[in-house]
Amino acid sequence: MNEKETKLKQVRKAKGLTQRELAEATGMSLRTLQHLERGARDLNQAAALTVYAIAKALGVEMTELLDIPDEENPEEE
Repeated sequence: MNEKETKLKQVRKAKGLTQRELAEATGMSLRTLQHLERGARDLNQAAALTVYAIAKALGVEMTELLDIPDEENPEEE
């Protein structure tokens, strides 16, 4: 993964969606989505409903979008 490319951006691109399409599917503004993708806003600190809406629109689990330490190897994070 490109260090500047967030998980959110990776998943969105893999699903073949534009930022505008994902923003419309989630009901959030394009600007907010852009900030989340750039890391200007931390998705890990976003409201649960925001993360849920994005995950639902992408057809993935919320945990696929978040930086959650691996419980078996916490030192790796």
